[in-house]
Amino acid sequence: MIPRILFRTVPQVTDDQTEAWWQASVDLTPGWEQITYRDPIDATTFPVAAQHWDACTSGAQRAGLIRLEALIRHGGVYIDSDVELWRPIDQLLQLRGFAAWEDANTVPDAILGFEAAHPVLPVMLAEAVDRLADGAWESGPGVTTRNLQGRDDVLLLPPQTCYPYHWNRASKRIHDTRNASGRRNLEQLRKAPYALMAHHWRHSWRES
Repeated sequence: MIPRILFRTVPQVTDDQTEAWWQASVDLTPGWEQITYRDPIDATTFPVAAQHWDACTSGAQRAGLIRLEALIRHGGVYIDSDVELWRPIDQLLQLRGFAAWEDANTVPDAILGFEAAHPVLPVMLAEAVDRLADGAWESGPGVTTRNLQGRDDVLLLPPQTCYPYHWNRASKRIHDTRNASGRRNLEQLRKAPYALMAHHWRHSWRES
């Protein structure tokens, strides 16, 4: 079973919106251990991933290696810093592993829940290391997309459970609560009974 651990990996500086999303997620996981790994991270905390940090070309790649090593060691539910839980997810903890489709083609690494030492995790970490030179997509979502399909020990949830709006709609500011249209759009999505959370596509690690 997946342990009651919720964790994220964030840059050194985060804004108020990022922290509000995290607090909303914390509020929906009472009794869980909630962990933030904040840059700069002590290399001794992640001895496997740290060996390859110098080969990373972005913060996204470093964060990808960290999340996989943390899942191998401790298990739990990883969420990107721009993910906001909308409903409790305790019912997913009975699984050995879960992720979600973004669309018909991609299983991102923004939301991952696994038991500790799940057999697919070392495979993904090794492939992520091998793919660092190919860019952040290949070493991140490319790895999860290639490795999580067709397994009987990983549940892949349908897109709107975790990705209720697609990344290519983010430019329309669907989650921008500074205007009435954005608030209406977000609340309409939030009311869907199958929507457990939302990835808000802030790409906070892209340039770091």
